[in-house]
Amino acid sequence: MEAVIYYGETAGISLERMVRKGSFSMHVKHFHNQYEIFYLIEGKRRFFFNNRSYVVEGGTLILVDENVIHMTTAWSNEDIGHDRIILYIDKSKMEQLEKLFPNLGLVRFFHEHYGVFPLDKRQQADFLSFYFRLQQELDHKRRHFSSMVDLEILRYFIGFMREKHQNARIEAPQSSKHSKYDTIYEVADYISTHYMENMSLDALASRFFISKYHLCRSFKEITGYGIKEYLHIHRIQKAKLLLEETDASVTKIAQILGYDSTTHFERVFKTYMNLSPLKYRRLLNTVTYQNTPTPSGY
Repeated sequence: MEAVIYYGETAGISLERMVRKGSFSMHVKHFHNQYEIFYLIEGKRRFFFNNRSYVVEGGTLILVDENVIHMTTAWSNEDIGHDRIILYIDKSKMEQLEKLFPNLGLVRFFHEHYGVFPLDKRQQADFLSFYFRLQQELDHKRRHFSSMVDLEILRYFIGFMREKHQNARIEAPQSSKHSKYDTIYEVADYISTHYMENMSLDALASRFFISKYHLCRSFKEITGYGIKEYLHIHRIQKAKLLLEETDASVTKIAQILGYDSTTHFERVFKTYMNLSPLKYRRLLNTVTYQNTPTPSGY
């Protein structure tokens, strides 16, 4: 069961609070053109990005850079639910905020310092105060409310940058020198750097001295992804970049990314982007395409 407690938006910015009861794992796209500020009020979640897994508890802030592959899942079968806030900021809006205060380096900050940050009690109260101020502006829509929303965001991150925040520890048992977590992190690292090569499950299992069964089961358990899904999502992320920044044909891009046929590549691309590679490129020539997650995505 889920309930949207709040949803509001203005140009380039959306704010949502959702409560879910029971176990829930994310089943939508895993990267997008927006910067994401995720705050867990209550509950416990597993959050995976940068090829590492974190167990996140209430009072934790997660900053996600644009186009970072990420996943949030239930931390166990006994998960009773969670209460979370997400603030999405479009890439174009972040660039606009950057121009207002270029010395702040907000875009660079997200590129270099995104991560999982447990907050102390005062910092938790500061974030919730920030959330309620945004909610008030988005609800009342008084004169210049959009500008006030922008200023509140800038104000919050100036405060965040002034403090020393320690990233959370990655998920791994303390008792084992080389656990299944270490192996799966190594596999994830390998996929993220060799995704354009032909990669079979047999070869991957052999390389890391693990059975195919245990590789698939452990990879899914720790990352939230299937092996093939993780390979495809890296390829589609790169395909998106090639479509945006080069004139390479769809057929050429499919070959670069290791797909044995253009048809297969187009089918996988559509699965993650909801439209074909050619339509995606055409859309880029007419409007700025924003791959916006649905409110129920997390």
